[in-house]
Amino acid sequence: MIWPSRDIWDTRTQNVCSALTSGEIDAAEVYLTATFAQVSLSPARIAINPNALYPVVDTIRRTRRFAVNVLAAGDRELGVRMMGMRRREPGKGPILGVELQEKHGVAWLPRALRTVFCEVESMHDVGDHTLIVGRVIESVPNIAREGERPLMFSRIAGVQSRFPGLSHVLRRILSETGMWHLLKRGITRLRPPPPPDIKKRTFDEGGVTLEQVDVVLKSGVSDTGRFVLPSVPPPVLNREMGICVVGTGWGTFHVQLIRKANPRARIYLCGRDAERTARLAGKLDLAGHFNGLDAALADPRVDGLTLALPHDLHSSAAQRGAAAGKHVLVEKPIAISLADADAMIAAARRAGTILMCAEDMHFRPGVAEAVRRIRAGDIGEPLYLLAHAGGYRRSTGWAAQKERMGGGVLMDIGVHYVHGIRLLMGEPDTVRASRAMQINVRMEAEDSAQATFASHFGWEAHLLTSWSTSRGHLPDFVVLGDRGTIHLWPNDPYLDFFPAAPRPITRFLSHVRPYALRDRLMKPEHQRVRVPLRGSVRTGYEGEMREFLSAIAEQRAPSLKPETARRDLEIVLCAYEALERSPEAVAIPPLSASPPGST
Repeated sequence: MIWPSRDIWDTRTQNVCSALTSGEIDAAEVYLTATFAQVSLSPARIAINPNALYPVVDTIRRTRRFAVNVLAAGDRELGVRMMGMRRREPGKGPILGVELQEKHGVAWLPRALRTVFCEVESMHDVGDHTLIVGRVIESVPNIAREGERPLMFSRIAGVQSRFPGLSHVLRRILSETGMWHLLKRGITRLRPPPPPDIKKRTFDEGGVTLEQVDVVLKSGVSDTGRFVLPSVPPPVLNREMGICVVGTGWGTFHVQLIRKANPRARIYLCGRDAERTARLAGKLDLAGHFNGLDAALADPRVDGLTLALPHDLHSSAAQRGAAAGKHVLVEKPIAISLADADAMIAAARRAGTILMCAEDMHFRPGVAEAVRRIRAGDIGEPLYLLAHAGGYRRSTGWAAQKERMGGGVLMDIGVHYVHGIRLLMGEPDTVRASRAMQINVRMEAEDSAQATFASHFGWEAHLLTSWSTSRGHLPDFVVLGDRGTIHLWPNDPYLDFFPAAPRPITRFLSHVRPYALRDRLMKPEHQRVRVPLRGSVRTGYEGEMREFLSAIAEQRAPSLKPETARRDLEIVLCAYEALERSPEAVAIPPLSASPPGST
């Protein structure tokens, strides 16, 4: 049978943008390609040559099937997003915001002008690309988009004109009158082209050898090391419920958060000092107060507890709360040992109650925006993360006691930033740790420490925590990739993005002479893109409280599972082991070795 060429005419055109898809819908890989062609009519065959560094090649090799989805001219923004997407990011479909369906065992884009489904006949490794020949199974046109033109690669790769209509008319006139050909001939006669040097041109355009491909792929063709993603905070509640804040120190901050998250909540305060608790409850205009945890647990007006207690009391208080049928929000760290954390999780499961850890990093707007940009490929491949946490603080009381704190500054604030590292980079595999001299000698544990986390997926994260130094006016997170850098600020409603490609003003100023004048004119903000953060919350603290109260109201599990907090604790404890064994690296147990549900 002769396959009518007009049915797959799109595949006969070079430089037409298509989404190359492969794999089942729940594990689909998407790749932007503009180099493909029909190589035979009977049977109909298509040749493609995707970059071997992209996971789509691995997926095609595994499934032996792929689909070429021709994009329409109106899909330019989609093409730009696909071209900029992070190479090793899994699950590209949802990030691109496109609907994928499955047919012939292959994920495909129903919105495409035409989709050609193919079965692999042969694959050939040719340097940094893989030549794949596939037999056409079916060609499916999109009747709803009949008449639309395909998207040309030049429209997303080249510099866009401010007057695309005029540019199109001029190109058409030059082409149809033969003037373009005449101009090219004239230029060639005036300046003959040099003899072709394929090797040099391939090198100049970024081509690599098979050996160099192997070097890049040592860290994996796909980065599947991220198991936890930030959550979107729910809206403010307006529902009656009883919440008891246990703890009269940091607990007063919990009172403020509850009022913001649910203005109709009845708030109670629980403390050991009856006089102090009563005085604070009156000052804060609360619904009531309790002298001791037993009284709060026995009161039917209380639906949930927020625990702002010394770290060593977290486990016992949470277990007692679950046994009394109360939902529990516990401050970080979830506990000071994995055994205590496991007991808390088991108690909540037995009672059918909510257990959530108050981890503001999970709901911090800046972190969520940074994760979105990293997954979309704005900074390319994330390579390094620098985190600096802390400030001048002289801990006293239980906070200075190692047994009650479970450690020092690394346990108290380091656990926050470990969660941030997991969100921004993924799961670490090893950790090294060290510390400088002790300044606050009244602390039994470390008042400063630094840890370096590494992943076999090829990234490193450096965390510095200190109560004896000031961060100054520096971001608390810096994420560096091969296409750009992101700076995150702890309390500011924006993040800073520094693209690797210089901005126009930077390119202009680079030509200024003398150099002294250039250096005076060149400022960091010329390279910076400041991105305002939008959302319903300003801080992660507000988001965590909204999520806890909404989970109670909707009788559902919170988006931040207690197993996630347990994993944060496990990584911090590995950092403490590395601190004892410094400078040796300590292996962090993989998630598969953790209890079920640990993410």
